[in-house]
Amino acid sequence: MVVPAFRGPDRRLGGKVADIVRDRVAGAFDKHELRVISGGDVDDWLRRSSFEENAQLSEGELKLLAEQFRADERITGTVSRTQGGVNATAALTMIRDLRLSQPFAATAPTADAAADAIARDVIAARKQLVPLRKCENDERANRLREAVADAAAGIAAYGKAVPARLCLLGALVRLGASNDSIISVARAALSVAPSNPIALEDLAQAYDAEGKSADAAPAWVRFLATDSTNEDLLERVVNALSREGKTQEAQPIIDRAVAEHAANLRLLKLEWLVHLANSDWKRAITAGDSLLARDAAAQVDPDMYARLATAYRADSEPERALSVAALGVSKFPKDASVRLAYLQLLESQHQVAVQSALAQFPDNAAMHVFAAGAMKSSGNAAGARTELERALAQNPRLPHGYLQLAQSLIDAGQADSAFDAIALAAKNGEDSTTVAQFALARGNALYKAAGATQKRDDYQRAMRFIAYAEKITPSPEAKFLLGASALAVSQSAATEAPTTKSCDLSKLAASALTDAEINLASGGSVAPDAAKQYLDYVAKLRPYVDSQVKSFCNGAR
Repeated sequence: MVVPAFRGPDRRLGGKVADIVRDRVAGAFDKHELRVISGGDVDDWLRRSSFEENAQLSEGELKLLAEQFRADERITGTVSRTQGGVNATAALTMIRDLRLSQPFAATAPTADAAADAIARDVIAARKQLVPLRKCENDERANRLREAVADAAAGIAAYGKAVPARLCLLGALVRLGASNDSIISVARAALSVAPSNPIALEDLAQAYDAEGKSADAAPAWVRFLATDSTNEDLLERVVNALSREGKTQEAQPIIDRAVAEHAANLRLLKLEWLVHLANSDWKRAITAGDSLLARDAAAQVDPDMYARLATAYRADSEPERALSVAALGVSKFPKDASVRLAYLQLLESQHQVAVQSALAQFPDNAAMHVFAAGAMKSSGNAAGARTELERALAQNPRLPHGYLQLAQSLIDAGQADSAFDAIALAAKNGEDSTTVAQFALARGNALYKAAGATQKRDDYQRAMRFIAYAEKITPSPEAKFLLGASALAVSQSAATEAPTTKSCDLSKLAASALTDAEINLASGGSVAPDAAKQYLDYVAKLRPYVDSQVKSFCNGAR
């Protein structure tokens, strides 16, 4: 074991605490079990290596020191004076894997007391090392259950054991243990060593496997903080955050990574994807352009062109978007995704051109009709209706113009306005048969819809369309539908009249019943069975309706 001077603002204090810890630990073990390199040997090596007394060594220099003395373990720490005494932190670390580190902390009135406390903790913590070595050996030999038992023995020997718990984690992961078990062990290790990379990685992966993205994301970020310049680790963490939908958290990480590792194309691609996911179009475009210019794989990926074109379009650069999409189509003529992006851009440019034409020719009816068709195709029904109204204002006799307007109004739930548009179609030269068929079809649709709502107003609205069609071009179909609608109105009015003793409703029931009888008889050839059934019901309903009229309209003129 090597114990160099502790780091801190007071070098003499750091050297003193290290000397005390070194001596206490050396005295606690037989030299055949543990040889602690003396302070004199360490100082001699430091002098020969041109270091000052009690030098504060970097990680690289600590590695050289361990190699010089063939050390298996080291104790490093920091120490500083506080208002109440001395504060010291330390770690017992295995040279073979610096992640196998057991932290300690002590605050005491004097340096001697703080050093004694650290030394006592080190001596106690070393009780886990023999079981730890057995666990590692069993794990290498694939004796995983034995490794679990060894690690458990190490934890039993020292309750705060971190390295033993890390070996336990490795065995549990390889055994396919439950995620809850892995999370429990990892959290126990992190409660003692909050920044241990092994525990953080296993914890994050277990949270991922459990679908606990809210817990996994901060664990991945803490894991990255243990080695924030590691390119592979940066890539892993950003990928993990992105999988969990945490691209907002991933964005500053990947931006810094690309800035620090500009030559890494994998990181550049991740930056491109993260900014796309966050709809950060400008930075996505910057990354995408750079990737397309530098990455041979991106240059032969049609999806790259499609997505870059989409980003340009979203960033209000339609010309550049169309240029990128056209380049993609020329390079990959058989790829559907890039062709679709190109067509969508063409359509958006088309809409811009249409608006420009409307502004230039506001009184041209044909231009408004064209714009209405374009807007309808793009799903802008309200805009299409407005343009159609403008076209009809310029030329009321546009072929099928008012019928198209009527259908748009029907689709918008404005049936009464649609009826007015149908009437205007007939007045402005539309073929009467065409108008009648259109009105009858819409009346039939309204009749079926009224069957679902069972509202009298809906049936009367349907009758209005059907009656208009029957008036323009009489037909058995119109008469049958008119009779069926009138029967529904009569039935509704007759059902409601007794609750209010309404004469008006009773009379409505009677007149609608008469209309139903006449029209069902005239149009019965369309559906003889249904007509007979309806007429039978008319006959049964008639006495009931007549009785209501007598009861509720007595003395009424």
